[in-house]
Parts: sequence; structure tokens; C-alpha cells
Amino acid sequence: MIRFRKHVAAFFTLNAGLLLAGAAQAGSWQNSAPFGSTLKGDLYTPTTPASPPAILVVIHMCTGHSSTVHGWFDSYADKNGFYLIAPDAGKQCFDSSASRDGDRAAIVTMVNYLLTNKGADKSRVFAAGMSSGGCMTNTLLAIYPDVFAGGSAMPGFPAGGWPAGDTTCTKCSTNPPSTDGKYWGDIARKAFAWSGTYPCSQQWVGGGDEYNFDGWLPAVAAQFQNLGNLSAGTAGTGAPSGWTRTVYKDSAGNVRLETNLGPSSQKHDLETVQPPLYGNVVSFLGLDKATGACGLASSGSGGMSGTGGASSTGGAPNAGAPAMAGRPGSGGRSGTGGASSSGGAVSTGGTTSSSGGASATGGTSTGGRASGGAPSGTGGTSTSAGGQAAAAGGTGGITSATGGTTSATGGTTSATGGTTSTTGGTATGATGGATTTGGGPASSGGTRNGGSAGSSSEPPDSGGCNVSARSAQGHLAGLLALGLGLFARRRRTRR
Repeated sequence: MIRFRKHVAAFFTLNAGLLLAGAAQAGSWQNSAPFGSTLKGDLYTPTTPASPPAILVVIHMCTGHSSTVHGWFDSYADKNGFYLIAPDAGKQCFDSSASRDGDRAAIVTMVNYLLTNKGADKSRVFAAGMSSGGCMTNTLLAIYPDVFAGGSAMPGFPAGGWPAGDTTCTKCSTNPPSTDGKYWGDIARKAFAWSGTYPCSQQWVGGGDEYNFDGWLPAVAAQFQNLGNLSAGTAGTGAPSGWTRTVYKDSAGNVRLETNLGPSSQKHDLETVQPPLYGNVVSFLGLDKATGACGLASSGSGGMSGTGGASSTGGAPNAGAPAMAGRPGSGGRSGTGGASSSGGAVSTGGTTSSSGGASATGGTSTGGRASGGAPSGTGGTSTSAGGQAAAAGGTGGITSATGGTTSATGGTTSATGGTTSTTGGTATGATGGATTTGGGPASSGGTRNGGSAGSSSEPPDSGGCNVSARSAQGHLAGLLALGLGLFARRRRTRR
């Protein structure tokens, strides 16, 4: 009996230790964090924030919510000590138009909250988003280069491709008006003139995207190629099986733009891509390292640093743009409040043009859509090789799965509860409890959560299946109960 009691005591001690260890291995989400922004949003604090911690803004798709992104990067944040910000559009889609106010300025306000209150690293602020969130990501990189060091769109339009005030993606399933780099670069420069190093950019899109986001990929590549004065695209390595990767380098040979085009079987929803894209995003941005961004030891040179947002001469002020901490750099300007009377940055009107960008000489294509080699214009005369095909399908609404990904203790990400898929614009959820937000902004075709075709009402907020220390505690609690049962049974037997 004494020996049995010793074994039971050891069993209880072991399980108590495991319970405590499990509770310490995962960070936590704070819903509706006190950002002081015009948009609501959630904040993820990692288990042990780095010193200083980086920031990743994770942006949901149309019909999604801030909780939709819970689980995408949680385990990576815990492993590497960076904060996650999850803005909530509060409407069907984010307004991702190219101006420094509205939804864009609201997200920057959230970033500034962490810079001020959490001691976050202002040189390591990143963004990543899907669909509407991808369009917002590209816009933030192009018109807030003084705030963001890099980002990943899965997929997105170029900055300026999203019309002002649009919250239903009216440009989905259309073709871009141009694939000229200077055309798109001037749009960004008109919103904000910047003389420093532009953020790095990573792009993901399925080759069979039913909303023709793959048809917009050459325009996206051309914009960042022009803004960053990057070389023509060349074949990259390390892409997931069946994907084509193209990389664009700066004059020093650093990859500053990477595009990833999926096979023709890959549709718009990229949450189901295996292996998950999230690890690729973290690695490209350099969030798995202690310092630097996108392979660079520092975030840029010739840029602006300061505490109040930068301004330049000429042009009209943007109303409502918040004061910003700005990314540090050498040889640049420093702002202490912004020259605009409305608190925003002043732009030059976009009269400058990029020089030195090489035009594409071909590029690879799938199904008639250019996957790389988008031109960088020095005078606005370059044209894109490959062309774009008309949208395939594209009448079913943007579908977005919010369930299916989990962050497990110990820093690994695993999928539980099934995966999701979209067929012809109808969102379907696999067994196991995963849900889909589905649906979207298209005006015809497709159903959403059993609703009518083209419905614009938002689905219930599911927020994914985020398994962390609580799940580990549940398993260990079961083991603890089993031990108690065995102990009680042994005592009854001896009686």
C-alpha cells in the first residue's frame, strides 16, 4: 500500500507540473484591445515578448472579422516573441484605397499604440492579409513605407486598385487598367512621397483564382518593382509544390519582392494550402530572427525617423492621417508632428518617377496570366509581357474559411477540425467542427452559409479553432481524473 501511494503521489506531481507548463506555453488574445482607433481590433501578446518585440498586423478577408485570423500566426508569435494586431473591418470588406486616412490610418493608430505602450520595435512592423486583407496589406506597404518594413498579401491588388469608399470589392473579377509600373508607382507617390527604402513585399495567388486576382498579379509586381527600383524578375526557389516563385532584387542583390503563383487548380481561398503559407510568410519577412527585416540587417537607409510623421513640400494635405513614429533610417528627414494642419502627411502630388527599373522580357505564365517579369517603367512606356486572361468564374462571392487552423503548445502549427474548400463560390466546411465564413461581395452566383445567392449580409463570427494551453490542460486533467479513479478502485479492492 505504501508503494502504491508513492506511485500515485508521483503521478499527481507529474501531472500538476505538466498542467503548469502547458499553461505557460501559449500567449493570449485580447478582444477589442484599447487601441484608441476608429476600428476595433484584437491584440495577441506572445508568451514571452522579445526585447524589443516586432509587430505583425494580420488582416482578415471580406465577410471576416478580427477573430477570423486567430490561429494563423499564434504559434509563430509565441516562438519568436512578436505581437499580433487583428483589425476588424466592421463591415463586409476593408476600404483599401490609396490614401492615408480612414481604415489605413486606423490600423497605423493600432501600431502606434504598441510602439508607445509595449516598447515594440518601430523598425520591425509588418502586415499580412488575405483577399481584402491582402489588398490592405499592399496599400499599407505602398503608402506607409515610413511605418511598415514589409508584408505579405494572400492575394491582393496593387495600392490604388481598390476604389475609395468601396466595401464590397467591386473590382473583383475585373482586369487591372494597366500593368505599367510607373502608372501604379505614381499612385503611391501621390498618396505619400518617400525617399527611403520601400518595404519588402511577398505575394501569393492561386493560378485558378475565380476572382481574377492572378490577373492583377503583374500590376502588383510592377508597382513594387517601380517603387523599389528593382531588377526584372528571375526564377526563385523553395516554393510549395506546384507553385511558381519569381524574385526581384535591389541593386545590392537583396530579394525585396517575391511573387508566388499557384497551379491552375488553386482557387482564391488560400487558407487550405498545404503546407500552410504562414511559415513561409514568417521566414520571408524575417520574423523568425531577432533583428532586421526581409534579409536586411536594418530596415532601411535614407528614410525618415521621428515621432510625429513626415511631410514633404508641395501637394495637398491628407486629412485625418495620424502622427506616426516612423521607421529609422540614415540620412533622411525627421518629423515631429507633420506639416499638415489636419495632422496628416503632405504629398508631392506624385510627380516623381522611378529610374533604373528594368522592363520585363517575358516572364512565365500559366493560363495566359503573367506570373512574373512585370515591368518597371522609367518613362511610362513599358508594357507587361504575358497579358491577362479574362476572369474564370468569379460570380460566387469571396469565400473565406475561418476554422481549421490551430496553434498547439510548443510552437508548432497543426490543423484540426477539418479543412475547408470552395467550389464555384459556395463555402463548405469539412467535418470536425470547422466553420467557414464563405460568401462575399459578388452580386450574383454562389451561396454563403446556406443563404441566398449574392447576399451581402455577414455570416456569424466563427473565429477559427484556436487550440493552445487550454487543450493541453484538458488532456492532462483527464489523465489526472484517471489516476484518481485507479487509486479509489485500488483502495476498495484492498478493503
